[in-house]
Amino acid sequence: MADVEVVGAEMANGQVKTLRVRFKHTSERVIDRATALAWLADGHSLLTYAGSAHHGERGYAIERVEVDDVPYLRTDTLPEAKDELHFPKAHH
Repeated sequence: MADVEVVGAEMANGQVKTLRVRFKHTSERVIDRATALAWLADGHSLLTYAGSAHHGERGYAIERVEVDDVPYLRTDTLPEAKDELHFPKAHH
């Protein structure tokens, strides 16, 4: 299982469209919402991240939350029918 740093998200209408991710000390890549849900199902951890690779801060874990059998990506785990991600503030 891998810890995946999520460094950015593209959202539209309360749903994640894409996530900018990287494995520790690697280049960023973009994944879609379906891939993020699949990675969580496979046991990977998606962790919000802010700052540079050397001076960054890990934030909240992104969890799969189901509402009426529909999966959502959330960092607060509230049972609401929309994706909701919170990133830490970068420190300089």
